[in-house]
Amino acid sequence: MTFQGIVRRWCQIYKPMLDNPYNGNRRFYLTDSRTGVVDMAKSISNKFNPFVMMESAVEIEGEFTKPYRNYPIYFIVKADKMADGDDASVAYEEALYHAKKFCTWLWHKHQEEMAENITGDFAMIDLEQSRLMIDSVGPLENGWFGVVLQFERMEPMNLCVNEDEYMSDDFVPTPNGPKPEDVRPTDDDDTNQNG
Repeated sequence: MTFQGIVRRWCQIYKPMLDNPYNGNRRFYLTDSRTGVVDMAKSISNKFNPFVMMESAVEIEGEFTKPYRNYPIYFIVKADKMADGDDASVAYEEALYHAKKFCTWLWHKHQEEMAENITGDFAMIDLEQSRLMIDSVGPLENGWFGVVLQFERMEPMNLCVNEDEYMSDDFVPTPNGPKPEDVRPTDDDDTNQNG
């Protein structure tokens, strides 16, 4: 699986997104540049909040033990009122939270494969020697805000992988599959964000 495939898979099983182009709930997009991120944000419907976009034009050598390409990953969230600084701040914080959840999931999968001596897709990514850079993005058109991840080296974050936030590993998107609003936890299900 390519790194792009790993990110797409996370978008498919992460309950706040549940990327599924078969049922119209598309939450994962590819673009060839940062300009493409801005252009694409103009056309994405508000109902696809949050979403992830990957830029495919950047290659960093020597970061992974396998010949993976490295891509900037954008986590984008809609602000209720674009001109409201509080709403923008809330959107940035939510985007950062989703980005951290992705990194935590990636680290968790990597550790699982390493512990089981599996030479799978996650174990082959050299996370111990990686550094993660995070920067803000936005405001984009139509009130979208977010963060971009750039991997140089990655370290574990102080979050837990909560299995309730993900579909099972064998989940496959289908035309009648669930959308995030179908599986979003209720207030009673809220858990501590730090695990």
